[in-house]
Amino acid sequence: MLKNRVALVTGAASGIGREIAERFASEGARVTGFDRAGEVAIRGDVRVPEDVERAVDQVMAAEGRIDVLVCSAGVREIGDIYTMPTEEWDNVIAVNLCGTFYFCQAAARWMREGGGGAIVNISSVGGLIGLARRPAYTAAKHGVIGLTKSLARDLGPAGIRVNAICPGLIRTPLTEQYFVEDAFEEGLRSIVPQGRAGVAADVADAALYLASDQSAYVNGVSLTVDGGWLAEKSFAAGEAAASTFLAANETVDGP
Repeated sequence: MLKNRVALVTGAASGIGREIAERFASEGARVTGFDRAGEVAIRGDVRVPEDVERAVDQVMAAEGRIDVLVCSAGVREIGDIYTMPTEEWDNVIAVNLCGTFYFCQAAARWMREGGGGAIVNISSVGGLIGLARRPAYTAAKHGVIGLTKSLARDLGPAGIRVNAICPGLIRTPLTEQYFVEDAFEEGLRSIVPQGRAGVAADVADAALYLASDQSAYVNGVSLTVDGGWLAEKSFAAGEAAASTFLAANETVDGP
């Protein structure tokens, strides 16, 4: 699906970014990974505009074009709004939102010269709703969705499509700590319609679609990959959710 396409993937050293890079390569793309650590082609920091420009320039020098950009680099915080350090807020916003903008801007300049391209930004379900104890992460991921919509309009005339993916709970090294207790996975079965956490491959499949010609007329969307978690939110979990709001004369049977 991406034969001979040139792709640049940020956050490619692990987790979702690594899975996307590997999936793109298996589909014929020539992939360059960018990260602060790990086994990637280009080391750098998405928070530093000079690092971003250097990375894009290196890809252009080596490949002559950029067809696909995936902005997957991200960090999160979990903490108390009353005591959250300013430095932590600044870092989460800088990595998740500013870094995404820097890469979109730098790559779009060359994509325009080359006649177009596809940009896929990794947001989160936290970009669509509020997540407790994650104010910076939630704000940044909402910002990524807004940025995606704005860029879709601005870059569309140049043949550049810009879309976002909003993953739910995806099992990666970043979230592995959640799965220490069996009770956590058991709880997922009652709140996620598909009854499980996602895996990085679920997000990579969505990224492949948005990067390929299969989505040629898809622009400015935020594609949720969450097993249906956002589709319906009840005040009760599991089977109890079906009867929570039933009045005395209501029934769960029938059409």
